[in-house]
Amino acid sequence: MIIRSVNVMNYRLKEEIHTLEKRCTQADHVAYLTDLDDSLNVHKEMNHTFLCYEDKRLIAFSHLFVPTDAEAELYAQTDPEFRRQGYFSALLKRTLEEVKRFHIPDLLLVVQPGKIGTSILDHLGASYDFSEYIMSLDRATYHPPKTDQRLEIKQQTLRELERLIEISISSFGDDREEARKLIEMALLAPHREGYMAVFKKQIVGICYTRFDEGEAFLFGLGIDSAFQGKGLGKTFLVHLLDRLFSRAVHTVRLEVDSRNRAALNIYQDVGFAPTDTVNYYRMHVKETEAMIYDRERKE
Repeated sequence: MIIRSVNVMNYRLKEEIHTLEKRCTQADHVAYLTDLDDSLNVHKEMNHTFLCYEDKRLIAFSHLFVPTDAEAELYAQTDPEFRRQGYFSALLKRTLEEVKRFHIPDLLLVVQPGKIGTSILDHLGASYDFSEYIMSLDRATYHPPKTDQRLEIKQQTLRELERLIEISISSFGDDREEARKLIEMALLAPHREGYMAVFKKQIVGICYTRFDEGEAFLFGLGIDSAFQGKGLGKTFLVHLLDRLFSRAVHTVRLEVDSRNRAALNIYQDVGFAPTDTVNYYRMHVKETEAMIYDRERKE
């Protein structure tokens, strides 16, 4: 077994991972496709992907998405032929060492429902935290509802940075420095754009888009708390969809916390439909690492 760690992804590595995911998809009857974009990771020098090889064949990987210092999302797959042979545990130990190096306290293990047993989660010291719905809307089925035309949509620039930070804090409760880093990375990263909602000459909303061929992925849509409850979030979303679908975009996707009923209702009203669900299980890095090494000592 050889484990390789990287902090930069190239085309060949992405193809290796997606080939492995196709084998997992065929075995599990679930569509796996990890987002390997690392442009929003807060620590550019961090090794975010760990690849496990046997006889030069990729048989398992783990991947970290680390947009803040508070937690890291962990995605992992093992080839069906090599499961329950310790490969995931080996990758997890390397992953824990890396996040500890950057003082990140928690991991969020990303799991599709029914695809990991409760005994394994208990073994890792992982507890259920929340779920997200993956939602999708196609241009061919999009019928824009009537909205308040007084709201304008404009592309963000760094000139508006301080106001964008204020809205991020107001909408999501973000820390100021974390909000600054995320917005700067989103605006400077390739294949991404930031948009802002302008109402009565005041910036009141933000949203970001990542493009991948003919698809667009929305994230970070928020309205300043002082302007919430006026229908501006739905209006902003409709204007944004109109703009995206007028380009070469044929599908728009997003993720929404299953607990956020207000956002979920807005997305469904506009035409988004859920296509999948992912569950997040929280692991405290130090506790999980201690559990793993304690079990190894006893075995």
